[in-house]
Amino acid sequence: GSDRYFHSGVQVQRHDPVANTDEETLYQNERFGNFTYAIPVAQNSRYTVTMRFCESWFGPGRPSGGGTGNRVFDVSLNGRILLDNFDVFKEAGSLRALDKTFKGLVPNAQGKLIFSFVPSHNYAMVNAIEVVDEDWK
Repeated sequence: GSDRYFHSGVQVQRHDPVANTDEETLYQNERFGNFTYAIPVAQNSRYTVTMRFCESWFGPGRPSGGGTGNRVFDVSLNGRILLDNFDVFKEAGSLRALDKTFKGLVPNAQGKLIFSFVPSHNYAMVNAIEVVDEDWK
């Protein structure tokens, strides 16, 4: 589905080609800033979540230059850190898809997966979040 269940942040559309994926369009929409997603799910299940990232702002030849260390942020689920001091450029470079998958995630007491994207340096960002119910057959 489209970009839903978010609070805060800014959405932007990118048009640069993205390497390391067959699903380029997933990496061309971006939400950045200090933001959260509160995704409603069934309480009695566990979930596999894949977060999709592509650094399209920093890097050689990019609008603001730079590279490693120019965007560093944390991602947490219901208050528990999933990615600490995460730097997309450091792991994948510029304009390359990078997926991070987490298995066995459980919702909070209100039946939500609350993902917080908190910047340490510059803005946090994400291109897509995929949630799959592990119990669904």
